[in-house]
Amino acid sequence: MVTLDFLKEILSSQALRNNPRANYFYEFDIAVFNHSIDAPDFMRAHFALKDNKELTVQPITEFEFTKIIHKWFFGRERSKNINPDQPENLEKVENFYRSLKSFTKEKQIFHFQNVNIGRYEYQLGIDYDYLYIEGEKNNFLIYFNAQG
Repeated sequence: MVTLDFLKEILSSQALRNNPRANYFYEFDIAVFNHSIDAPDFMRAHFALKDNKELTVQPITEFEFTKIIHKWFFGRERSKNINPDQPENLEKVENFYRSLKSFTKEKQIFHFQNVNIGRYEYQLGIDYDYLYIEGEKNNFLIYFNAQG
């Protein structure tokens, strides 16, 4: 049975495995919130964002979602002489996505857009992807970021 802890372990191990030899680090995580809470409001509260009124969500496809997962799990490893497109890496992404979909009972996936538009603030990271999954019983925020 897939649990939230199981998904968090996968995300955490992928973040640790990808950590560069630099003065920044990767953070991958998933948070659960109720349907009654607006997704941008949850994100603002969860990350204590200041003065961010330009936070919207755009629907994305499963394909786009798995591309984002692949980028964060394996696309950062080019400097480690690892081919991110190896079949076993693609399979790991698909397995993670199937587990995530099974756990969340996903109805729709959204990508946060316009975060800190026009500003050079790094509250959410140097590079990031924040995704919102509308599930059957709860909603989920899954995120990938590089922090400095």
